[in-house]
Amino acid sequence: MEKYKHIQWVVQRNLTSQADFEGMKNACEKIGVPFIALDIIPFTSELPQFDRSRRSIIYGSTTFNALAYEDESLREGIFFDTQKFSIENYNGQWGRHMLNYEAGICTFRELMENRQYPGDKLLFIRPDDDSKSFAGETKRFDEIEGWFNMLIEVENSTLSSESKIVVSEPYNIQYEWRLSIVNKKVVAASKYREYFKLRKEEGCPSAVVAFAEKRCLEYTPHNVFVMDVCLCGDEYLIVECGCMNGAGFYKGNIESIISNVSDYFISIA
Repeated sequence: MEKYKHIQWVVQRNLTSQADFEGMKNACEKIGVPFIALDIIPFTSELPQFDRSRRSIIYGSTTFNALAYEDESLREGIFFDTQKFSIENYNGQWGRHMLNYEAGICTFRELMENRQYPGDKLLFIRPDDDSKSFAGETKRFDEIEGWFNMLIEVENSTLSSESKIVVSEPYNIQYEWRLSIVNKKVVAASKYREYFKLRKEEGCPSAVVAFAEKRCLEYTPHNVFVMDVCLCGDEYLIVECGCMNGAGFYKGNIESIISNVSDYFISIA
């Protein structure tokens, strides 16, 4: 399509799920957006060569996104802000609408220095930021302690004893959905977890969309992002938000995501 001739999607082929990759490629072809596939070497410090004559929307791994964000000619196609994409910020903005609102936020070291739990105490922990340095999970305190001791000895660029983490009591979550949001509107949705087990289904209840869009009227970390919402008890809560450029779509409508994000990107030229 003529209106998309000055933009392109640049998508990482390796490390992107096959379903998401093929879905994005097909969606771009359907509406006439140029599509470029790249293979990114894990932990590389350089991007491969590709056609930069058009404005690029980036999608892929943390490594790909980080390198593109550092490149001034590509940064506009990374919908991210290091200060805004954090649980600490969401808690400050959305308050009690956050699942982790009453959780503690500290570093691994601070958690260990303030030892107040028996070894068999179960705690839910996750990163504060959007680095995806580890997945949120429930662990015994002595397991976290062993992890901390390992972090002291091993250098890791994405995770250290000084990394900020969110710590709370375990949650009783029934369902979780991923919503893709553009300009405060939900453009695609998918259930991805049911009673802690992966279960992918397209769509979500209308009440979930209404909840998310109401929260977006209060605050958004970006005009393009993903929001994970859960049903905990009888209440909808925000689990976290994420950068669209690296978020999995599960069973969300990829054509709608590609179309809406492309139109947004054209509008900010």
